Amino acid sequence: MELGWLTLSSADVPVGDGWLGPREREVLAGLRIEKRRHDWRRGRFAAKSAVARWLGVEVEEVEIIAAGDGAPEAWFGDEPAPVSISLSHRGERAMAAVCELPVAVGCDLELIEPRSDAFVREWLAPAEQAAVLAVGGDERARLANLIWTGKEAAAKVRRAGLRLNVRHAVVTLDDGPGDWRPLNVDWGGDGATPGWWRADEGWAMAIAAEPSTFVPPGQLI
Repeated sequence: MELGWLTLSSADVPVGDGWLGPREREVLAGLRIEKRRHDWRRGRFAAKSAVARWLGVEVEEVEIIAAGDGAPEAWFGDEPAPVSISLSHRGERAMAAVCELPVAVGCDLELIEPRSDAFVREWLAPAEQAAVLAVGGDERARLANLIWTGKEAAAKVRRAGLRLNVRHAVVTLDDGPGDWRPLNVDWGGDGATPGWWRADEGWAMAIAAEPSTFVPPGQLI
């Protein structure tokens, strides 16, 4: 398995903070808004669980600390863990993806819900806008959110998030068999980021990686 992933809900997050490391508790103590604390705990538990299962250790032995650029990094004890980690949360769910270094991974999770015409015009490239506006109803919502997850996941790979010009990145979603299907995010003159997309039970998900792993993500259990 070259890419691992998992999703979980708020109900999966343990009561109390005993599973958090000292540095993580410091971060949590600085979050004053209850929703932000709730979202942060859910995302951290997903990321710690993914790394722990990947390395075969306990969740309490892993810390997820934000690097200077804001990207999450995994630590095992006092040493950086030899993995790349990405996390996303939306609604009451969280997602994490993990892989071995030097591959860089990014993931995104979104509810499949209607996106306004203004959102489509503001954030999607002309070719993507045309594809979304050519369909209607549930398919329009599905396609718009899948394109957006691809952009977000690919931007996380490059550790720049929305500081990149995601408006002009063009996402191509390939079809075919399997739960995870290939995607490609073309950054124009700045290369491309390959990855995978999935849609099920009202959720759109994307995992991207550089360099490409070529193997679909495997669920961590």
